[in-house]
Amino acid sequence: MIVSHRHRFIFIHCRKVAGSSMKVALAPHLSGRDLMLGSLHEALRDVDPRQGWILRQLMTPGGLRELVDARRKNRDWRSALNKVVKKRAKRRLGLSSSSHPPAAEVRSAFPREWDRYFKFCFVRNPYERAVSDYLYRTRNESNPPAFREHLAELHREAEAGKTKHDNWPMYTIDDHVAVDFVGRFENLDADFREAMTRVGLKDVALAFEKRRDYPRPWQDYYGADEKGLVERLYRREIEYFGYGFDDSSAGGA
Repeated sequence: MIVSHRHRFIFIHCRKVAGSSMKVALAPHLSGRDLMLGSLHEALRDVDPRQGWILRQLMTPGGLRELVDARRKNRDWRSALNKVVKKRAKRRLGLSSSSHPPAAEVRSAFPREWDRYFKFCFVRNPYERAVSDYLYRTRNESNPPAFREHLAELHREAEAGKTKHDNWPMYTIDDHVAVDFVGRFENLDADFREAMTRVGLKDVALAFEKRRDYPRPWQDYYGADEKGLVERLYRREIEYFGYGFDDSSAGGA
């Protein structure tokens, strides 16, 4: 998530839509009291850490403590700062997630900004995104569960009230879309340019190339059971945006 008071926008970072690349592209344009939660360690590889909005996060007891601890344990200081910023903001703003909070919580944390700023996010075909998410979550497992087992576990979590799999609550309130612009991952470049035009920023380029890097075509992960599980898990997004299983996509994991 980004809240930019300088440019008067709120960026909702949905999962698996190249959101980190968008944050990295936007980071050099932030200043003052602007806040970026998540991906700070990636942005710091390209952004001068002496920028005011970064120093404001760094020069706190918690931030300095994390940096000293990271240096002592030979950990990456960028990741340490990213961690402490997310942890502090989650506690201070009352968020259930520091990187992907629901829209209702963002509105509660920033009521004036929510009413006055341009709010945008991106979505992605849930059939493909489910495969991308599965590969990401199991990337370090030597014996990962089958795709169907993964979806079944998400379904059990959803029945228990957990929504970590679902982007829908991140840009809706009371089941209604609550942001001003929803771009599509399938039309990433053009829709990001449109969002930047509305924000009033020029020449903000994404350092992201769509690629097909699945071990096999994402459609091959599906049988009738998998398709049915995804349709139950992401029913609202599929219905609202008219996504279909056979929709062409130029995306990648």
